[in-house]
Amino acid sequence: MKALKIITLTLIFPGLVLGVLSGVPAAAASDACLKVIPEEIFLSPALIKKPVSFTGSGFGPNEMISVEMILPPGLVVKGVEEGEDVGIAVADTDDQGNFTAAMKPMATLNWFFQVGWTPLLKPNFKEAKPIPPGDYKIRATGLYSDKVAYSMLTIVPPPKKKE
Repeated sequence: MKALKIITLTLIFPGLVLGVLSGVPAAAASDACLKVIPEEIFLSPALIKKPVSFTGSGFGPNEMISVEMILPPGLVVKGVEEGEDVGIAVADTDDQGNFTAAMKPMATLNWFFQVGWTPLLKPNFKEAKPIPPGDYKIRATGLYSDKVAYSMLTIVPPPKKKE
């Protein structure tokens, strides 16, 4: 039991001391933030020209960031094993740990619309199976620092067509 206390103090105490000495609490020093822009969309071809984008802060300087959509249980997405998340963007942080990223057209077509592809690698919207409206959790992970931030993206049904 004494050995466990020594190991615990050896691992935790330096972080607390560093936080106190720097004037920043240890928990606050590792906070990372993620924002999804816009937070609410409906699926339309306009997303190719004006894609969903992401901004983040609080990550390591000059770090690669992976942005993923966490699929809700029961949602089947073509090409993704159940329980896996979908990579939707990547970015590099600046020297302050901030980043911006946007979904590429291929990611939008594959993961939001789930289009089919012709032999000439053109999207086939006739085979599309768009993901359903709902709230989707988005995660950004720093690949070196392991810092993680979450946000939400809401997909709403398209507006009703005027008759």
